[in-house]
Amino acid sequence: MPNPAAKLDIRKDQALVREFPLTQTEVNLGRSPDNQLVLSDDLSVSRHHAQFKYSGNAYVVTDLNSSDGTYVNGIQLAPHTPRSLVPGDQVRIGNYEIILAIAAPAPIPAQAPVPVSAQKTTISGVPEAGVGSPPTQSRHLDLKGRDTFTLGRDPLNDMEINHPSVSRFHAQIKKQDGSYIVLDLNSTNGTFLNGKQIVGHHPLRVGDSIRVGPTNLVFNLNETLLHSNEEGNLRIDAIGLNKQINKDLNLLQDISLSIQAREFVVIAGVSGGGKSTLLDALNGFRPATSGNVLVNGTDLYRNFNAYRNQIGYVPQRDIVHMELTVEQALDFAAQLRMPNDTTRAERKMRVSEVLKDLGLEHRRSVPIKSLSGGQIKRVSIGVELLTKPSLFYLDEATSGLDPGTEAELMQLLRELADQGRTILLITHATDNVTMCDQVVFMARGGYLAYYGPPKEAPGYFGVEKFNQIYSKVEHELSPQEWQQRYQQSPLYQKYVAQRQQSLGASGTQRGAKRLKQQLPGAQVKTISSWKQFLILSKRNIAILMRDRVSLLLMLAVAPILGMLDLVTWSQPLFSTKDGDASLALTMLFTTILFAVMVGALPTMREIVKEVDIYRRERIIGLQIAPYVFSKVWVSVLLALYQGGVFLLFKIIAVKDLPSEPGILLGMYLTITLSVIAGMLLGLLGSAAAPNQSVAPILVLVFLIPQIIFGGGVLPIETFGPPGKVLNQLSLTKWPFEALSTLSEAGIDVAEDPCWQDVTSGKVKEYDEIGADRKKSCDCMGESVFKKCEFPGIEQEYDPIVDQPKPKQPKQPTGADAQSPDAFDKFNKDLEKYQEDLTEWNLKRNGAISAAEGLINGINEQFSNTFKVNVNQHLGIFGIFIFAIFALTLAVQKAKDFF
Repeated sequence: MPNPAAKLDIRKDQALVREFPLTQTEVNLGRSPDNQLVLSDDLSVSRHHAQFKYSGNAYVVTDLNSSDGTYVNGIQLAPHTPRSLVPGDQVRIGNYEIILAIAAPAPIPAQAPVPVSAQKTTISGVPEAGVGSPPTQSRHLDLKGRDTFTLGRDPLNDMEINHPSVSRFHAQIKKQDGSYIVLDLNSTNGTFLNGKQIVGHHPLRVGDSIRVGPTNLVFNLNETLLHSNEEGNLRIDAIGLNKQINKDLNLLQDISLSIQAREFVVIAGVSGGGKSTLLDALNGFRPATSGNVLVNGTDLYRNFNAYRNQIGYVPQRDIVHMELTVEQALDFAAQLRMPNDTTRAERKMRVSEVLKDLGLEHRRSVPIKSLSGGQIKRVSIGVELLTKPSLFYLDEATSGLDPGTEAELMQLLRELADQGRTILLITHATDNVTMCDQVVFMARGGYLAYYGPPKEAPGYFGVEKFNQIYSKVEHELSPQEWQQRYQQSPLYQKYVAQRQQSLGASGTQRGAKRLKQQLPGAQVKTISSWKQFLILSKRNIAILMRDRVSLLLMLAVAPILGMLDLVTWSQPLFSTKDGDASLALTMLFTTILFAVMVGALPTMREIVKEVDIYRRERIIGLQIAPYVFSKVWVSVLLALYQGGVFLLFKIIAVKDLPSEPGILLGMYLTITLSVIAGMLLGLLGSAAAPNQSVAPILVLVFLIPQIIFGGGVLPIETFGPPGKVLNQLSLTKWPFEALSTLSEAGIDVAEDPCWQDVTSGKVKEYDEIGADRKKSCDCMGESVFKKCEFPGIEQEYDPIVDQPKPKQPKQPTGADAQSPDAFDKFNKDLEKYQEDLTEWNLKRNGAISAAEGLINGINEQFSNTFKVNVNQHLGIFGIFIFAIFALTLAVQKAKDFF
């Protein structure tokens, strides 16, 4: 039988708060009400934490696999391993000291400040837990006698902070000229002084707060640091939250909540109740327009960057790439989120720990798209767990899951909360709502109808089952009446008012107007842009290599379209004998048009398909330029290949293309730049599209003007002033004109002085140019067939052009003039001469006129393409490409505001 004089003295903050007599053989201790010894006000205590047992005339204590551990005289117990106790032994559980006493309680010596020089401080993954504000155990560290004091993840620091958001050598406190300064040692996630990220060094003043990861240090007058580790111990207080969209629309109606550390809170409610708005107001992503959100008494909105890495957020849609394996997805996420100096071994270890916590070790090499819905959601949760956030927000994570999987996910979230996370979940599935600690129920219009334990909710609303609350709230009272009813209830006093009493007047002030919204990615120091670019590029390549069908299609599209050239175009398009200038120029335009289209179509969903991933990564510090560049350079590689394939098939399909290396290189560059321009056009459409369904429509809207106003279908002269402006802004105009010049299809016409007069308007019509003037021109008059290289010009050729002018017969003279026969012969010869001359003039002038007419018809439409400054055109085209890239960056940046 237990010793009737035995008891447990339970102390908190060195004060005796309770005596518990050991009258039973076994005493279970924990936060759950079914324990004999209940410690419900400390969420660092597990639901079933430890057991005291009388065995073999001695008392033993056993840790029941608690999240924070059980300590005897400072030594942590192994789970399920009994440890014998003697009177005076000190058992620490969370913030409680429990001492076994037989006759009288053993005294506990007061703790003095610990000199830093005497003992190195280590902050590991075992949180120092607590409740209230602040909810962490605090201790004093003495700086006297020290010139420097370093903090970081490496054991060589004076304070080791073993947390994945902390750099190896993160910050330093240094004594300089009799005062102290704090320096950030080029850390990845930044050092924060009074909530603001510091650059370089800043002087320390009494009362200043230094935050490194989850660790907070307050500088005191006596040269000590009040240290508290907030890992796993963050409470949230919402005070008078409103989300005023305009004067007639407010999405949150003066919402006040108090969520203690390690509580698992479900946000439920009717449609239109503002659940997502409330969640985003509580996590700071879309701040309330008035009111306060406090984290351990600190204004979250004003200090958002300081807490950014302590926040995990899983949106409704999964934030992982389905093509990657589970391990790949977590590893790439770890590279982006963990400090720059994290080694590969450290990263792999953290990924393995997360996989173990999620029960996905056996699925690590499986593509995510092959997982079940519940497993995919676990991977999304795993991405957020990599940096050990203490605040965890989930938006309808159970949506679309079957009841069994939903129950498993709720159980997982329950376990994660018990391990040291404050969790908020929006859900419509309420079958397992009793697993949470508190439930928020929102009425339509953003009114709070209930906040309290889920087991008490049905009784409060007067229904039998939780899901019956929805109908009751919708139909019985108005939303305002439900909120008033709750605010007048004992539940409000217990779970909101009483909890927030400790915050003080400054914390509970209502109605304060919010500062300018903290945008994602703003004022955040993260890993370098170059490293982000490398990580994202490797991830894009890994995705592409695993999506082999898409990769093969992208590689095959250029050869497939190239083979169409073999059956579309006649071989001698550029030949003066059998060519066709109009068809040749149409071929050049379609080449550019196809290049732009082939570039645009594969990229039109590249950004929008991962918009949820992008937004989440943007919040944790992803920079826009590396993100877009990582998409572009892969597209450029593909464009280099596709441009070469397009040109190769053109050379095979069409004879008489210039074969000089310089011209071929110019053609290759022009076609490749067209593919790149199309890819950027697709990326712009993808960035601007609100969803994947809209992206193709936007890209089509971008492409149609390229066809109409590019100058290859309709003559520029037919455009009105707006059309001519659009022609100048058209992407296809510049490469088409450059390619036309490089093909030399109309170079002789462009250099011909007679045609220059026609093109410039010096003469209204080409046939107004006199014969004498034409003699100095190669592409008019007699020389048109001999000196003018123009596709198809010889089709108008008549051999009579090269025949001499018929000779006029000589009139008989002398005796012959008196001969009737001679005179008759002369008359017959003269008649034939006149017939021959007429036929010669008609055929010769007709052939020349037909050739000039052929040239004129093409010149009227394409004269602007015959001879342009290719380098200048490609330079202008490059400016357009850069402008599209810059516009894509701007559109991506605009997403920060939504």
